[in-house]
Formats: sequence, C-alpha cells, structure tokens
Amino acid sequence: MEPTKEEIIFRAKNAVMNLDESLVERIALEAMEAGINPVELIENGFVEGMKAMGDLFEEEQSQLAQVLQASHIVDSGIDALRPAIMCSKNDVCLFGNLVVRM
Repeated sequence: MEPTKEEIIFRAKNAVMNLDESLVERIALEAMEAGINPVELIENGFVEGMKAMGDLFEEEQSQLAQVLQASHIVDSGIDALRPAIMCSKNDVCLFGNLVVRM
C-alpha cells in the first residue's frame, strides 16, 4: 500500500527532527515520485521540522549545533527536490511566503 501524502509529509518532518539527512533526501525523491507538490513538502514537512527543532532549542532540549545541522539537512532535501521546482531565469523561486534560491 502506497503511503499517503500526509504520511510522507509527516515522515519528512520527523526525519528533519531526527537529523537524518539520507532519509530526508529519500523522502524528497519519494514525494516527487508520488506527485506531491514540492512546496507543500517543504512548507509542511521540512519547515515544520525546523520549527519543532527551534522549539526544542528554546525549551533547552536541543543545542544550537543540532538546529544548524537540521538546517543543513533541509537544504539537502530542497536540493533533492530541485528537479521538481520550476524556477525563474534568475534562479529564485517564489512560492507564496517561501523564497528558494537555487
């Protein structure tokens, strides 16, 4: 049984929180294969994982190094989504309130 969009997005968020770079990249590829909008995966998966990491940092349950590592992992996930993201000629993609520089 194929995972639902919600399951893939949930797994993306958790992969960021678990600092699992290879899983984030695999989930990005899985999302592309499933036809999930890459912006939706970024906003609802990767960004939500970063927000959760920030919350943990504020609660002193994680360290700044972990937050920075999560940021690097999100960048890797976005890189994996690059083929699915349509960009302008100046390599800047605008998606509502999200700006991705390629």
